[in-house]
Amino acid sequence: MSTEAIPEGTREAGDDAPLDDNARVTTLELFFDLAFVFNFTQLARVFSDRMNPEGVLQILLIFWLLWWMYGGYAWLTNHVPPHGRHQRLLLLLGMASFLVIGLTTPNAFNGDGVAFGVGYLLIVSVHAALFAFSGPSAARNMLRIAPFHVTGALLIICAGFLDGVPMYLCWSGAVLLEILAPVITGVSGFDLKPGHFVERHGLLMIIALGDSFLALGIGTDGAPAGLSVVTTAVLIFVIPACLWWVYFNESEKARRAEVALERQDSTTRSRMALSAFFYAHVPMLLGLILIAAAVKKTIAHPFAELPLAPSLALAGGVALYLAGIAWFHGILKIGPQRFHFAAAGLAFLTVPAGHLGAAVAEVMSLGALIVCALFIEHRWTKQSGHTCYAPTQPTENLEVVGR
Repeated sequence: MSTEAIPEGTREAGDDAPLDDNARVTTLELFFDLAFVFNFTQLARVFSDRMNPEGVLQILLIFWLLWWMYGGYAWLTNHVPPHGRHQRLLLLLGMASFLVIGLTTPNAFNGDGVAFGVGYLLIVSVHAALFAFSGPSAARNMLRIAPFHVTGALLIICAGFLDGVPMYLCWSGAVLLEILAPVITGVSGFDLKPGHFVERHGLLMIIALGDSFLALGIGTDGAPAGLSVVTTAVLIFVIPACLWWVYFNESEKARRAEVALERQDSTTRSRMALSAFFYAHVPMLLGLILIAAAVKKTIAHPFAELPLAPSLALAGGVALYLAGIAWFHGILKIGPQRFHFAAAGLAFLTVPAGHLGAAVAEVMSLGALIVCALFIEHRWTKQSGHTCYAPTQPTENLEVVGR
């Protein structure tokens, strides 16, 4: 994800693809995202079966590695769109690698660790190769960060031959390397294309939200859809629908996010993009994984008391997502924060409704909470007069939404 700053107008002939500020997401990138989100489905499956501290640790370790490399591919295709034949073939190979990882995820800590590590090594190798084919400057940039990726992959392969604490230490070392990589190498401001970058992550969020619907079907295990199950499914649908609205509301936050990035110089833009679209998206995506895992437990017995673990997962998932949205707003200054932070804290008050009452009661309470947060944000936006920025409006005259 780290690249070396290239001053405008100093590109060498044939060095990297020409920039296109109006570039949009290609169908191959969307296809790639579908393959990547398969891993989210697997993580939700794993967590639904292991709702305990060890399961949480495993989910966090796998998630961080997968999300880091997804970010790497997103920055790569933003820099050099996959229009060439060799680029498309390599990207398809990267997709196949994510598929391998997804298939090995359920047993990554119990027998399939080596296969997971080999898949991850292939992912980072394809990523490095794609950057190498993108021109001399991109190849030089990749040489700075590739050693972190390769060493992390080798640590995971080593972990596949170990058990217990040594295994988790190797996994933790791989994650630590990915965390330190941008700190040591720096995230310098290459010519990031805001429109493409915002659209790419928005499409990913739509696909990830759709994973919640898959959890509804998986949770029923093919059982007859009685009135109670159908009613509960409709109620559960309110949660991902409202979470979609939080991210893509009538204020057109995507356009606000584009403007927020466009206003910055290249270096600041890269740092802001890393903070907003990598770090701030971590709680959102983890929240969706928790929600999907909890939904599988909720849909089967909607009017029974929900065990404490899935009840906490459902409320915690909503809380993480809302906190991530607030963080996202704060970084880009595109919307209010306090309403979503408050709703995130209140989400845990719904746990007794599910654990001591009925699963459907917690679902309804969480849905009502998100709706209230949306309504309050809408009223705030309307009263404060903050509307979507017109694409043709000069950015120097724009007032960015504050807290």
